[in-house]
Amino acid sequence: MKTAPLTNGTEVTDIDLHDDAACEELGRLAAHECVVVVRQAVSEKRLHDIQTSWGQPVNGQINKLVARRDLRGRHWRDMFLTLQSMARPIEGDVPREGISRVSFNRDRKNRVTGLFPNGELDWHSDHQSHTDSQRMIGLMSLWGSKGSQTRFLCTAPALEALNSEDRTMVEELVSVWAWDGGEMCRGLEPASMQVTRYSMVPADGMETPLLDSTATGRRGVHFPSHCFSHFKGMSAGESQKYKAHLWAKLNRPEYIYSHDWEDGEIVFMDQNITLHARPTDVVESDTRTMTRMITYMDKLFPGHGPRDTFLHNGKRIGLSQLAALADAQRRSQFEMGEV
Repeated sequence: MKTAPLTNGTEVTDIDLHDDAACEELGRLAAHECVVVVRQAVSEKRLHDIQTSWGQPVNGQINKLVARRDLRGRHWRDMFLTLQSMARPIEGDVPREGISRVSFNRDRKNRVTGLFPNGELDWHSDHQSHTDSQRMIGLMSLWGSKGSQTRFLCTAPALEALNSEDRTMVEELVSVWAWDGGEMCRGLEPASMQVTRYSMVPADGMETPLLDSTATGRRGVHFPSHCFSHFKGMSAGESQKYKAHLWAKLNRPEYIYSHDWEDGEIVFMDQNITLHARPTDVVESDTRTMTRMITYMDKLFPGHGPRDTFLHNGKRIGLSQLAALADAQRRSQFEMGEV
């Protein structure tokens, strides 16, 4: 395996993606470097096998409960049907945990079959309101990707460049999250927006430390790009002012890698201290179709598996409590005719 530097990222060449040992080395590299480009592709099954050799598959906790019918009722029906449609892989294959499509394809009932099927996507990370171990996305272009772009921003070098006052602020602040209606992805169809909503912020009041790290111990900023309410102990006004100040330190060309896609490529990206964005405006006529696989890194780095508790309004709660909060909120919106 050979490596070459990119702008705040790494390109890997001369690697056999069917060699298990080489792929484990790739996983360790991705965990630390945060953004790793491989300009070759594999089958969806092989991508799944590669990443599950790194760690357990990741699915949104509330979305998983809805898909398994542990959360059910009329207020969850549209989301359940959308999740079922999104779980269908390429014809002849079988669904695999952690893997999904990013596309605007439709099924026979006119339901979209992919995540984020339309529009642009502003800066974000996956499951961003959940304090968790490092998660890694493998985004692989299948077809129709030429002419589209994804941008990546690993915050580790920006954190290192901060002055001591700002570093102390990052080390001490805690972000409080609240669903903002989907500002990160304006224009999504309602059913797709609900899937996004419960991936991003299952319940208002969830909390995450602003300082986070990779499984290798590399520190960075878990930046609250969207669905941000305030920093704990700060007023909303003070919080927005400091967030803007910090973003000006992060959002700089030297920290951003822009990937111009060709079909048959993979970008592996960390989700704890790394943001990504899609400046390309995907419209319904586009054929741009990607596969997205997400896992923890706990097989390569033991002890870095999923955490089973959540921070919410100053307390640590379990999944059953989080599910009850999400269910009550969803039911209330449904009864008010808001969903």
